[in-house]
This record gives sequence, structure tokens and C-alpha cells, in this order.
Amino acid sequence: MSERLVYLILGSRGAGQNDIVSDLVDFGGAEDPKSQVFVSEEDVVAWGSEPTIHSKQVELTRYSWQGFEAGLAFEATGDVVFVVADGLADPADFVEAFSYWLQEADYELGRIITVADCDRINGEKQLLPWYDCCIHFSDVVLLSNRQTVSNKWIEEFKNRYLKEYFPCHFEFVKKGRLANPSFTLEPQPRRISKLFDLDELTAADDGGIGALELLDGDVEISGFDDEIEEGEEDFEGGDPSKDTFLARVSQGRRARPLPDVSKLLG
Repeated sequence: MSERLVYLILGSRGAGQNDIVSDLVDFGGAEDPKSQVFVSEEDVVAWGSEPTIHSKQVELTRYSWQGFEAGLAFEATGDVVFVVADGLADPADFVEAFSYWLQEADYELGRIITVADCDRINGEKQLLPWYDCCIHFSDVVLLSNRQTVSNKWIEEFKNRYLKEYFPCHFEFVKKGRLANPSFTLEPQPRRISKLFDLDELTAADDGGIGALELLDGDVEISGFDDEIEEGEEDFEGGDPSKDTFLARVSQGRRARPLPDVSKLLG
């Protein structure tokens, strides 16, 4: 691939983004690319350390997320760039700010990746609409922190999106590692949102159903009663005002506000 790619990684704080980005940088791309990783100063403090990346061709830069109005001011120079969204940021605000940054940057969007904290989602149902927003924009969903949930719970979580024909891939994270990091980074769009489809709208060849791996059944835990009010967007790509999660009403408020994840995570 000759173009320079940027990847956006979403997920709530504590989902394991630090290990994930390390795995993607070290094992996901071609040999010796110049990589650049942007991580939130606040996340690094919460993690207790920066991501442990072994590649010598990587530059790790901290940023401070000050909200949508302040926007993003990344000075990207790498061949491959990873932006790890602040784990307490409103994902709608961060994605919209990222979309404006991308319009001015000399980069193509590789993929948007959500690291889903299964333990937290299972324990705090109010996190579901927050992750609905993340997954709405995502090409890949990485199922992390699964030790406390059953296979049945995983199936129900995935089917929440399958029944709405989400084309994104779902993959497992095991001890912070991915089975195939290069597959995760393959720059094929599989997101349901059209926000980043500026030229021509693309669709996955299998409609998304074949992208989901089915798991063997297990026992216990259900509770995904809420329906996803997706509403298929019929609009030209690149218009935040038409996106179901980015649309605004009076006084600039989101038409579909999200819970404050900082209050949910404690």
C-alpha cells in the first residue's frame, strides 16, 4: 500500500487499548514502517505506563483531550498512524473531531477499531448506548476482558448488531493479543456509518453476516433487551449533521446524547 494510513481506536478506559495498540504496531504491518502512536495523557496516567512497543520505528506522542470545541491538533508524520481516543471522551465528539482533522491531513483512513470491555458492559448496562456509538463507526470490534462473561453473553452482544446488519468484524482479544493483527488492520471499510465515505459509498461483499464468528453455546447471562435505533442513513458521506449519532438539535445538543462514561466507570 502506497498511501499513508491512520487508524482510530475507540473504547472505554480500562478496556485494554494499551496492549492492543502495542500488538497492532509490533505485529500488524509491513516490516519497519515508520509508525506514530497518539495516546491521551490522562489515559497513560490511568494505565500506569505507556504502551510497551518493541518496534524501533515508532514515535509515541501524548495529547490532552480538551473536548470537541478544542478539536485535535495532531502533527502526524508517520507512514502509519494510530490515534487512541481518550477512554473517557464522548465517542461522538471524538469521532467528529477526528473526521475534521482527517479532512485536512495527508492520510487515508485505514480502519476504526473499537476495543469492547465485555466485563464492564455486562456489569453496567448504561454502557451499551455508549458502545453502540463506537461500534456504529467501527470496522472491527475487539472483544476484550471476557473472563467474567459466558459464551452466551458474547453471542447476545454480537447478535445485537448482527440483527441490524452491521458489517463490522468481531474478534477476540486473549491476554492483550490478537490472533491476526494484520487482518485487523486490513484497510477494508466495514462500518455502517457513511461519515468517512467521501468519494463513493462502499459495502462489504457479504453484507456483514459472514463476518461474524459464531461461538459454542454456554450458560447464563442475558439482558440485551434494548433495540438499536440505527435508522439507515440515506445521505452523502462526510456530513456529520446527517449521522444518527452526530446530528444536533437546538443549542448544539446532540439529538442522541450519550451517558457520561466517567460517571459509569467511577
